[in-house]
Amino acid sequence: MAAATTYGRQRLSPLWLSEKQMTIGDLGFFVTFDQHEMESYDSSPDRFLLAKSRPMVEAMVGIRDREDVRQIIDLGIFKGGSVAFYAKLYDPVKLVAIDLHPDPVPALSKFIAEQGLETRVRPYYGVNQSDETEVGAILASEFRDTAVDLVVDDASHYYFETRASFNIIFPYLRPEGIYIVEDWGWAHWAGDVWQKSQVFPQFLPALSNFLVEVCMVCASRPDLVSSVNVTPSSFVIRKGSANIAPGRFDLGEHYLCRGRWYTPVL
Repeated sequence: MAAATTYGRQRLSPLWLSEKQMTIGDLGFFVTFDQHEMESYDSSPDRFLLAKSRPMVEAMVGIRDREDVRQIIDLGIFKGGSVAFYAKLYDPVKLVAIDLHPDPVPALSKFIAEQGLETRVRPYYGVNQSDETEVGAILASEFRDTAVDLVVDDASHYYFETRASFNIIFPYLRPEGIYIVEDWGWAHWAGDVWQKSQVFPQFLPALSNFLVEVCMVCASRPDLVSSVNVTPSSFVIRKGSANIAPGRFDLGEHYLCRGRWYTPVL
């Protein structure tokens, strides 16, 4: 209960020093969406790489100002910037972060220790976002008695993996909670980096197929998905009024498609 009493003590907002430089309180961030800069920049405990654009950052501030966000799931730790950013911006009761890479991020580990956030910020490494058993066990342990307010998926950006983790996590999201999928449009962005990428090869189905499915759920079952707000970099799912018990859930079973089964077409 001690952690809950700290919620809301701070309400810090970004101070932009330049288009790519910002601070939140005493913590600095290098904000970039450039592939080379993301790979070459190393985080430190007092200055993190934040792999987002400025509009994405400002959208997160808007959510903080409008919503009651206390419990967060962050898929994709990378170099620790998003975890540190959400910890500073939202001052959450619980922030659970999951990443496929097995090695902890030293800068993030030191940040958590120095800020005394060990019970509130919980990174899990070496976990595939689509692993129903492992992710399910983490959620059952960390959110046994409470629902999640905000989920941000900035992990693989692959269709099947993103869809699988949504099926696992969505039941834990509270009614009217928010689920964000970032970088959904990579298959449609201009430039060889995206159109001829080896990271996202041609045989992989585009993540936009998942967006299509979510929109169909919104049409068929607004009690599950009440709205979908789309930007070039992300889409924001607002959960409807339904309560869903954790366990087996498949969004493909909740949209009507004239008796057809949707398969990825892009």
